[in-house]
Amino acid sequence: MELDRYDKQILEILTHEDINLNELSERISLSVSSVHRRIKHLIETNLMTNLKRDINYEKLGFKLHVILQVSLSKHDTDTFAKFLEELENIPEVINAFLVTGQSADFLVEVIAKDMENYSEILLKRIGKIEHVVALHSSFVIKQYKVFNCNGLLSRV
Repeated sequence: MELDRYDKQILEILTHEDINLNELSERISLSVSSVHRRIKHLIETNLMTNLKRDINYEKLGFKLHVILQVSLSKHDTDTFAKFLEELENIPEVINAFLVTGQSADFLVEVIAKDMENYSEILLKRIGKIEHVVALHSSFVIKQYKVFNCNGLLSRV
């Protein structure tokens, strides 16, 4: 897909700032309706997902942020689908990635209020899902936003 300078500016700004349409249109010198149309097109073509705001889970009391490596005993589409379906029933799971090149099949992003809460999520919910054979937790110390959209878009 060809991106013009306005599309690139929109993507660059939206990846770094929480900004409304009026401010965005002023910044790139384009009408609000044009900016809205362009964003809608970027979403419809799957170049970006729906606009969403990041939630500060820590302010909601979720002090632990964990990247959990999960290994399954079976590696087929049905097993993966059932595993993901079970994860959707655990509200503390905020993301999941099917991966290769690791000893794990999935990387699962989990938030928890404290270690006791995480232990319950890990042992009584995720660990009880059929075909889960290994779990390895990595605790996030600090998250950094390092996505350099401008540098990436200059290569498109």
